[in-house]
Amino acid sequence: MGQSGNTKAEHDEIEGPRGPSPRAADWLWRPWYAKLFWTSSALYWIGLYALLLVPNDQQNYYVANAMILLIFAFNPITVLVVLGYGFLKAKVACGEWETNAEKAPHSPKSLIDPYTDSFDMRSGLRHLRHIGAIRDRY
Repeated sequence: MGQSGNTKAEHDEIEGPRGPSPRAADWLWRPWYAKLFWTSSALYWIGLYALLLVPNDQQNYYVANAMILLIFAFNPITVLVVLGYGFLKAKVACGEWETNAEKAPHSPKSLIDPYTDSFDMRSGLRHLRHIGAIRDRY
């Protein structure tokens, strides 16, 4: 009673050996650009909090506005997302993680029922049942 399908070990032998699984520290801390990004982020936040110590009448408003706009660039979550992109690509490349882009059977638009979609011409007034404007008369 043998199985006709491949087991995971046979599947790995067919594809060949892949690289080792990457570590997050190798992508978030070790490269020179990661160290530069984290250091500039720390200096930015120190400068932003130092800006609070400057009296309001002595502030340079152009610098203050630029510092406020840079909150998005030097937010620690933004830094993690930017540096983690390469880590995620390496995880997918080594075969440890898989993407679902190829496996999706249909687009999100096809999941909407055309007879209850307010933007579809076939729905008529039926979509109003979902917001309680009319009762079920159909």
